[in-house]
Amino acid sequence: MIWNHDQGLILKRTDFLGERAWRMDDCYKLIFSPYGKGLYQTPQGDVSIEKEGFLLFNPGHKHKQLQATKEKFLVEIRPELLMEAGMQRAATRSPVEFATLSYKHPHLNQWAHFVRDFFFYQKGEGVDLFLDHSLMQLAVLLMEYGPGSHQAEWPDVHGEEPVHRAMNAMKESYREAWSLDAMAAVARMNKYQFSHAFKKETGFAPYSWLQVYRLFRSQSSLMDTEDSILSIAFDHGFSSMTTYNHLFKRIYQKTPSQFREFYKMNRR
Repeated sequence: MIWNHDQGLILKRTDFLGERAWRMDDCYKLIFSPYGKGLYQTPQGDVSIEKEGFLLFNPGHKHKQLQATKEKFLVEIRPELLMEAGMQRAATRSPVEFATLSYKHPHLNQWAHFVRDFFFYQKGEGVDLFLDHSLMQLAVLLMEYGPGSHQAEWPDVHGEEPVHRAMNAMKESYREAWSLDAMAAVARMNKYQFSHAFKKETGFAPYSWLQVYRLFRSQSSLMDTEDSILSIAFDHGFSSMTTYNHLFKRIYQKTPSQFREFYKMNRR
């Protein structure tokens, strides 16, 4: 089933879930995997979506669906609608680029399940009005909780106390060299239980989440200072420029230098 609107569309299907052709769209695209793993290919490498996880593609980002489990739920949003949501949020970064990451957030999850259920039970009456409001709601949620260039750090998640306790500790000391044992000790769990609980809640392995958090904290320095890329990388906890460059390219399809230049050219 597909519902079109002048500001985007919502698609829900249970067929054609295998490999598809390469795509490059002129809109923002959110893909939700309600039942199990999804897999997408990009020029920077494959990205898997965990059950109850999300993946965002920016306009012009080349990608290809390799696998979806049981159902594909996809939402397209026109850039103009996201810009309007950004103005309501008083966002200062333009244009918005979302990180190419599979992640989980309870508010986005709640939105996706509500919309899916509505279209399952609704017989057509009131769909256009509902879709109009739903797309704007999603745009606002993405500006608030979607990880990307408009965020100074990773969007807040308030979940299970042990995971949240470890996450807060890492945020406070993200420049330090954390081991899995140290993270698990803060959570008061053994490291195997901690790794499982952390990934179930966030969609990330603990150390991968920490590296992404470091990258997000570094974005403001790239945009607002003339500090060298090397010093920014080291100041934010990265052990090498190679690691920093590789992660940045995978998430934003740009090196840190290209990211800095792009946002200086497009600053409001």
